Amino acid sequence: MNPQMLTLLRESRGLSGAKLAELSQIPQSTLSKMENGLAPLDPARLAQIAEALNYPIDAFAWTDPVYGFGHAAFYHRKQQALPQTTLRKIQANVNLTRIRLERLLRSIVVDAEYPVPVLDGVEFGGPAGAARAVRAQWRIPMGPIEDMMAVIERAGIIVVRTSLESPKISAISIDAIGTYPPLIILNTGMSADRERFTLAHELAHLVLHSAVAAPDEAEDEANSFASEFLMPAAEIRVQLKGITLERAAQLKRVWKVAMSAIIRRARDLGAIDETRYRSLNVSISQKGWRKVEPVEIPRDEPSIVTALVDVHLREHGYSMAELAQVVALSPAEFGARFDVAPLPPKREVGASRSHLRAVL
Repeated sequence: MNPQMLTLLRESRGLSGAKLAELSQIPQSTLSKMENGLAPLDPARLAQIAEALNYPIDAFAWTDPVYGFGHAAFYHRKQQALPQTTLRKIQANVNLTRIRLERLLRSIVVDAEYPVPVLDGVEFGGPAGAARAVRAQWRIPMGPIEDMMAVIERAGIIVVRTSLESPKISAISIDAIGTYPPLIILNTGMSADRERFTLAHELAHLVLHSAVAAPDEAEDEANSFASEFLMPAAEIRVQLKGITLERAAQLKRVWKVAMSAIIRRARDLGAIDETRYRSLNVSISQKGWRKVEPVEIPRDEPSIVTALVDVHLREHGYSMAELAQVVALSPAEFGARFDVAPLPPKREVGASRSHLRAVL
């Protein structure tokens, strides 16, 4: 039994030591000693804890490193204000997501068509200049990005959708660790346009913020990067002059970003003044569009994890139950955590498979 894993698995369920003691009928003092490596965990008690946490016993012996994120992964002050129990649960589940993906990747490599650069925004005149540099390096053609998810995945970045416990957190990004690729975990429940902007925002953190950055400054830089990455100033500026709500809705269909983001872009590029910007935002609020805008765009879907599961099922001979066991989840929770479902017998995975290469 790995004491650190016992703590991680407990926190992933959002349980305090006292609550786990109650559920497992083990004294809290004994549990505390177990988590600190001061008391052994005999098979009978291990079974009690595993049942209380709904994890297979094998998971408690995992020796994978656990990384602390703290506030480094939570740039916005609203995120940092979340209760410690919630932050610990998020941190635990992010670690477990990474560990599970590493297990699925042990015989498979994710190939990248182009690298994720680490840039100093100052050298490029700021985050917008860095965004232009990445678009150029990745050979993204002029105009709107058709599929933001595909762009991200072609850089070898794995994207997973899963609940992050609070709507205050849109996503968490993790730099490449050793031989394992970068990871972006998207919160569920976002609109398609917000999800696209969030992907660009998290890409900015991977590109610009490998070192510790001031939270507010990092968020502003990431938003500036994302705006330029999705809506290059040189191309969209002329389309923003005298913008109206109707025009913003038209542009949303073209650029696939939220009307509110387009209106903010118009303000930031000087196409409208502050008074007009505020007036348009008041109108958006009055119409009830702050949460749900009138134009719906298609959702970009991740493909690497689906293809990864497909390879294990089709080529490595795993059943869904066996694959779930590898990552210490029930089949139902495995599907929910990784947004995958049992695949039909002759499912075509198409281009998504091209990201993966077997390690012999």
